[in-house]
Amino acid sequence: MTGRRRLVELSHVISDGMTTLPGWPAPRVTEWLTREASRANYAPGTEFQVGRIEMIANTGTYVDTPAHRWADGADLTGVGLDRLADLPGIVVRVPAGTRAVDRPLLARTRWRGGRCCCTPAGPRTSAPTGTPPPTRRT
Repeated sequence: MTGRRRLVELSHVISDGMTTLPGWPAPRVTEWLTREASRANYAPGTEFQVGRIEMIANTGTYVDTPAHRWADGADLTGVGLDRLADLPGIVVRVPAGTRAVDRPLLARTRWRGGRCCCTPAGPRTSAPTGTPPPTRRT
């Protein structure tokens, strides 16, 4: 596969009522418009369904943009696609009980700035009690 890039799909399935983090609201996946209800509003023979998803932003696979931590940071519209795809990357397995993925933790890995850092989600046994402060803005 020399010379060819490999893109890895990292998405998680989002389902109604799934646990994002203990104590956080679960996503709600419902119908906003049913096929039956659509028939009353459109031409004969025309019907469709429109789903509705209500969830907090930290559900499934997501990107923490600078705006997540800093009020003046860029949100997703301010982060170019070149900063999110086709990057060298590393999977960092976070030890149980770790409260934050910070510079000291990353220093023990092969991660270096400019790389994608993926921390696989796993089962958690307790709800978070607070958000640790950022160590330094990068």
